[in-house]
Order: sequence, then structure tokens, then C-alpha cells
Amino acid sequence: MTLMSECCLRKALDQRFDDMSEVRDVAKYGCVSGVSGFIYYEETTSFFDKHQTDIEEWLFDVHGFSLSHFAKDIEDVDLLKNAMVWAAVDLYCAERTIEAETLRPA
Repeated sequence: MTLMSECCLRKALDQRFDDMSEVRDVAKYGCVSGVSGFIYYEETTSFFDKHQTDIEEWLFDVHGFSLSHFAKDIEDVDLLKNAMVWAAVDLYCAERTIEAETLRPA
């Protein structure tokens, strides 16, 4: 698993997710379960528009996803942006959880 580098996306997600309990919940259940700030299309599309380059680089180049992975059964650009933001947030939270558990003192 590749940790997200220090970029604007990482900084924005670090600021938003300052509670490890919530990070673990998102890692376990995903954004689909409802995560404050990532529920409404207005929120997710705005977040995508602000961080599009970082999201695409991280999902496509680092994690090997393709646009077609997210575009399946999607009929609208806002739904595509939403799916990509949710994937980025889910991956970020999974990586933070693994990082926290791996670096825990014995």
C-alpha cells in the first residue's frame, strides 16, 4: 500500500480527519455509510474540483485504477466525481489506519 504523498489533497484530508476513531470507521465502512463533508454531491463535486489533479494522480498512477473503473454504470459527471472522491477518501482512511496500527509501539 502506498501512502499518499504530501500534497494539497493529503493536507486537506489530514485537516478533515483528525479523529482516528472516525478514520477507522471510514476505513471499515466506507464513505457510502455517510461521512460528514462527503455526503452531498455539492460537497463531493466541489472537493473533486479543488483536488482533481491530486485525486486522479493518486487513484490512477499510484493505485492503478482506470477511469473506466469509476465510469461503470455512471450516467452523469457529478456521480463520477462523487465515486472518485469516495474512493480517495476510503483509501486515505484505510492507509491511515494501517499506518497507525503498524507504527503502534509494542
